[in-house]
Amino acid sequence: MRKPQPPTHMKMNFRTPANSRWLLVVYWVVCSTRAVTAQCPAGSIINTGGTITNGQTACITTAFSGSIQLNNGATMVVINGGDYTGNLSTNQGSAIQIEAGGRFAPSTANSFSASLTNSGMVVINNISISNGAAITNSGSFTWAGNWNQNSALTVSNTACGTMTFDQGTNMGNNAVILNSGILNFAQGLNTNSGTTINNRGRLTVAGDMNSSGLIYNQHIAVFRGGNNNINSGDSIINLGEMTFSNSVNSSPGMRNEGLFTVGGTFTINSNRFLLNNSNAQLRVNGLNNNAQVQGNGSLYVSGGITNNNSISGYGGGAQQLTVNQSISGTTSNLNVNGGLVAGDTVTYTPTMDNPDACTVLPVKLSSLQAVYQHNQVQLNWTAYAQSNVRSFTIEYSQNAQSFTAAGELMATGDNNQATPYGYTHSPAVTGTVFYRIRETAIDGKVYYSNMVVVKTGNALLATTEVFPNPFAENLQISMQLEKAGMIQIALYDAGGRLIRKLQQHGLAGRNTIAMSSLRALLPGTYLLQIKAGEHTTFEKLIK
Repeated sequence: MRKPQPPTHMKMNFRTPANSRWLLVVYWVVCSTRAVTAQCPAGSIINTGGTITNGQTACITTAFSGSIQLNNGATMVVINGGDYTGNLSTNQGSAIQIEAGGRFAPSTANSFSASLTNSGMVVINNISISNGAAITNSGSFTWAGNWNQNSALTVSNTACGTMTFDQGTNMGNNAVILNSGILNFAQGLNTNSGTTINNRGRLTVAGDMNSSGLIYNQHIAVFRGGNNNINSGDSIINLGEMTFSNSVNSSPGMRNEGLFTVGGTFTINSNRFLLNNSNAQLRVNGLNNNAQVQGNGSLYVSGGITNNNSISGYGGGAQQLTVNQSISGTTSNLNVNGGLVAGDTVTYTPTMDNPDACTVLPVKLSSLQAVYQHNQVQLNWTAYAQSNVRSFTIEYSQNAQSFTAAGELMATGDNNQATPYGYTHSPAVTGTVFYRIRETAIDGKVYYSNMVVVKTGNALLATTEVFPNPFAENLQISMQLEKAGMIQIALYDAGGRLIRKLQQHGLAGRNTIAMSSLRALLPGTYLLQIKAGEHTTFEKLIK
């Protein structure tokens, strides 16, 4: 007798090539979804439009174009794989963080007043900047549209970042750009008095340069435009290598402690050009000097020299100014050396060069924000992933190099929280003050936030009023001061020529200054500059 056989069951073969591929796809989708969701802070509102309120976080994990409103205290995070392209509205005190692999390209961002920290990719087309905005870039950041800057703003491009301005750029309202990475202006650059560019990376301006602000170059700056005007206002300080491909006209005081090269004629109209160490060199194709050139470095002129004022060293011996040719006119303490070698950006090594290096922080911080009011500086920032952080030390400086501790806060968050921090400082100094956060990890390692710049001292508190406009013979300039101090008023024509200047001591509160006898001025456009302490505002006038 045959032994009974067990019942026969149909066996499905799920491991066909097609089914195997399908299972892998399902597994990948599940795992990928879990991985993406895990990167969002706990309790996040994921890929959803609407209003995000204080304490809430919007997290973008994929392509999303919905409209989002960020209120004070709200946070937006775009993680790896996220791509935000919607309409964005922000209130002061909100924060945006773009992680590596994330993309942030809002279609509009009117009255942008959030802090933005980027480690991924940012493309800004249409934006207007308002009070409270602060930007720190450690990834790729492109200003594709015009920069409509309505208030003071600090932009920090770290040593790991690349930032590009595609359109012609106008800096005003005491704006500050701190660059330690690669900073490109694809067209022209105009800067107003009171603005600052502090460069520790590589700065390139492809178009014309028209500067009245401070340019502090500590590494490499290249200007390729055909028209370069350095107007009366602040100054230029060069510690590294600064190269102009074509001619330059300058009026303010300038200090060079590195290599300053002009491919065309360098016209110095007023003030002084100083070469402040023995390694410093001014190398130009031609020199038209109407001011003072002085120092203990070297002057190399490949073409002709017109000396209408004075060219001199600081003294004898090592304090002489070395030149490659004889110079007529008023001179003193010169060492004429026909064998002087022209400085070259390939072989020249500036002794005062101060470049920054790219260091990726293991702990994430939003951009540091700072607001000065009533003699106090309010500092705010947000920290993420803090389980290995011990403390945050608030530091300040007057020269962006030597810092002093203002106070310390202990870290209170963990890996799954976005924790806001705030600190109020009453600086004992006035003028320009630099702030940063020193972050100390549990293992003792130290990291630094972006640097922000605050103009302390007197402040123009309310909107300045100038009337009538258009004007005929007289102007009334009304402004409100935070405290008593000196007020300076200057009227310029469309060509930048100073027409009238007034100065008087103002009282705390509302002040009105009259400017009269203007009937003889030609019809046209004029610019009125109002300055109180470190704060400057401009009004466009018509006659």
